[in-house]
Amino acid sequence: MANRLDRLEAAGLVERRLDPADRRSFRIALTEEGRRVIDAPLTEHAANLARLAAGLPPDDATELTRILRGLLTPPG
Repeated sequence: MANRLDRLEAAGLVERRLDPADRRSFRIALTEEGRRVIDAPLTEHAANLARLAAGLPPDDATELTRILRGLLTPPG
């Protein structure tokens, strides 16, 4: 992971910032260039997911939404 982050940082796509809550850790953030590079592929990916989900029956689409929300909700 560190090697990948090093390469992304060297390319100007991400920057590391000290975590204010834990000085032993870093937070990784996209730079403006990183956002520009990722914007088109991420938009295409979202459109592809919407295309795939559009073929589901309404009940299945509702269930898929419920499952995906569960993945994004922290436990507890």
